[in-house]
Amino acid sequence: MFIVKKLSKNGVWNAISLIDQNGSFRGEAKFDSKKEALDYLLEYKRRMKNQQQDLKVFSEPSK
Repeated sequence: MFIVKKLSKNGVWNAISLIDQNGSFRGEAKFDSKKEALDYLLEYKRRMKNQQQDLKVFSEPSK
């Protein structure tokens, strides 16, 4: 499981929201492959006004 996270102002990494093509929020940005996560990270950066955000893909064990 791969999760896209951003660095908050207090130095904690938090999962970003998964936004579908209609602009609806679908929970956390979790993906089965690292490629999917990286593709979404680039799409998220393109959509956001503040493109200077510090974003990363984290690997976490599936539950």
